[in-house]
Amino acid sequence: MDCAKTARAIIIIDNKLVSIKRTKIKPNGTYIYYTFPGGHVENDETFEETLLREVYEELGIEVEIIEEFESLYNDDLDKYEKFFICNYVSGEIGTGTGEEWQNVDIEKYGKYEIEYIEISNLLKYNLLPEAIKEKLYKKMNK
Repeated sequence: MDCAKTARAIIIIDNKLVSIKRTKIKPNGTYIYYTFPGGHVENDETFEETLLREVYEELGIEVEIIEEFESLYNDDLDKYEKFFICNYVSGEIGTGTGEEWQNVDIEKYGKYEIEYIEISNLLKYNLLPEAIKEKLYKKMNK
């Protein structure tokens, strides 16, 4: 598979999903969406190795992978994504030192914020990808 590959974490603490709120400034206005922590597979990393590294970089925490939740190909972004359900292990959320927290060029890259989303309100958020949001909501509200 020649497209980009990403690993994303589904972390739920006290019935709240830990997400990344992205605010992008576009010529036609501001675009806000939410996404799952994670990022691109680098070099010879496995999806699991990528997930652990990216969550630490983005959130400053260590997690334990419980299970693979879903895999999908994102046509719009030409990337293959794997989503994993994870348990929080240690660290303080908000202490990540990844490039998204270091980059101050908000005009170019947008703004990143950590956001906790109540599971009961999941469908009210522009959480992407939509298919993962809907499947997670169904799983958590059985």
